[in-house]
Amino acid sequence: MSEGLMFLLSGLMFLFVIFWQTRKDRLYLFELEKRLEEKEKRLYELYHAVEDIIRNAFPEAENALLHNGVINHEAQLQNSGESLRQNIDVGYNEKRKAVILMHKSGSTEEEIARKLGIGKGEVKLILGLKDN
Repeated sequence: MSEGLMFLLSGLMFLFVIFWQTRKDRLYLFELEKRLEEKEKRLYELYHAVEDIIRNAFPEAENALLHNGVINHEAQLQNSGESLRQNIDVGYNEKRKAVILMHKSGSTEEEIARKLGIGKGEVKLILGLKDN
């Protein structure tokens, strides 16, 4: 009977450890979700800050974007599912146009990268694709 009791105690300890680990994992996932929401909020704020910087520093970029009907972020952010790709394309097009306009106005690749908060390699890529 002592073997059965040891087996039962081992099983109970095993269940306790699994329960404890599952609870710990759930708390960790909950914390990660909270952090992700905070990061998404900050990213959204940064996106709007960069937009404002571009509008203030380069009014001709805003005029070009408005003229081409590209700035309509609030409505696009409300869309979901299928329009996600459109939102990405629009964001890329805005960035691409801003890089090209800043380059035409005489800004160096380093200045453009710093002002737009993107990598110098990305600026070079956009400018290289523009020439093709």
